[in-house]
Amino acid sequence: MQNSNSKIFGFKDKGDYVFYLSELIVDLIQKSDRLKFYHSEIELILKNNPNAKFINAILYDSISDKVNRVYQYLFNLLGDESKKAVSYRKFRKILYKKRNILEITISPLTENEMQILSEFNSLRNWSLHIPESLYIQKRRHFQMDSDFMMANKNKIAIPRYDNFEIEFLTKQKEEIESVFEYTDIILKRMKEDYSSLIDGQFELEYEENQVKPYFFMKAVEESWNSQNRKG
Repeated sequence: MQNSNSKIFGFKDKGDYVFYLSELIVDLIQKSDRLKFYHSEIELILKNNPNAKFINAILYDSISDKVNRVYQYLFNLLGDESKKAVSYRKFRKILYKKRNILEITISPLTENEMQILSEFNSLRNWSLHIPESLYIQKRRHFQMDSDFMMANKNKIAIPRYDNFEIEFLTKQKEEIESVFEYTDIILKRMKEDYSSLIDGQFELEYEENQVKPYFFMKAVEESWNSQNRKG
């Protein structure tokens, strides 16, 4: 059993690996399902408005915010390299290194799989901070040099838009589809790893529940407390 006060998950026996990987698989499927729902929302809007040139700004922002939140979770789940963070990329390195001790047979990740996880790591880093390159490129693109800034220094414009061009939504739909393509490849590999760990086949089964109890947040609370303890 893991030390409840520990900030880092310790792998001591095969059961630890089975638990960790099963949680990764559940998390990936749950977040992918949510992303599929948002993708369906976008498809419905585009289908019902085939000739639209614009989309209401509030509607677009609400969709974009939801999608980007799931992106952040997925990119962390699959590509994070932080010492105290959950991630398949990090877990897979440990699993492969310990394969002989665990007496399992697993092949190394393919070039494509490694590239996908590396891309998710880059996207994860991009999404968790605001890169200064955005300011550099905006200044260059809109020709906002120092002379321009000093000439307009007494007013700071705060853009507000009633609508966005519909291309924002169509590109978001295409982007989601690309993420699906990559997560499906990684999920397939995760399932293969799990079969190797348990030395057999397994089933994925949705557990239907009417209500999610708030009690589940106790684990989140304890995680927060553990991360913020000194020492």
